[in-house]
Amino acid sequence: LEQSAFNGCTSLKSISIPSSVTSIGVYAFYGCSSLTSIKLPNSITKIANSTFYDCSSLASMVVPSGVTHIGQSAFNNCISLSSISIPNGVTDIDGWAFSRCYELSDIQLPKSLKNLGQNAFWGCRSLKSIELPEGITNLGHYTFSGCSSLTTISIPNSVTNIGTSAFYGCSALTHITIPNSVTSIGN
Repeated sequence: LEQSAFNGCTSLKSISIPSSVTSIGVYAFYGCSSLTSIKLPNSITKIANSTFYDCSSLASMVVPSGVTHIGQSAFNNCISLSSISIPNGVTDIDGWAFSRCYELSDIQLPKSLKNLGQNAFWGCRSLKSIELPEGITNLGHYTFSGCSSLTTISIPNSVTNIGTSAFYGCSALTHITIPNSVTSIGN
């Protein structure tokens, strides 16, 4: 699918993409505010930048098993997204990927994950807990900022850097253990 293929199709409710499709361009479903159901084939290897940005009715998503990369702002402002399944094999989740997913309460990050971009979960106010997989080395700036329901987080020994304001506004956070591997903590 080309860039912006369905951008702004505000009445589009569901779509099933055939396995002959191997890539989806940036902004492909941007602003499809009525989209509630989408089936992507396992032939897709990347969720591009802003692919589902502002799909405000999308409540759940199964990321195909072939995906290794979730781009910047891929699900940004999907305010109804409460459940997402991310397969093992995803190594990168870019900045702002799940920002303002207000209903996202639980997410299982795959063991294959190595990079978690800045602001990745910014403003996910329903997120209660998260376990970061061993292998992540950096928590970017504002990664969990505004996650006001977050009570616990497990930081693995592989993390060496915690960015500026990574947990800013996490008012319910009651317990965090910072491992000895961390050498730098931002403001």
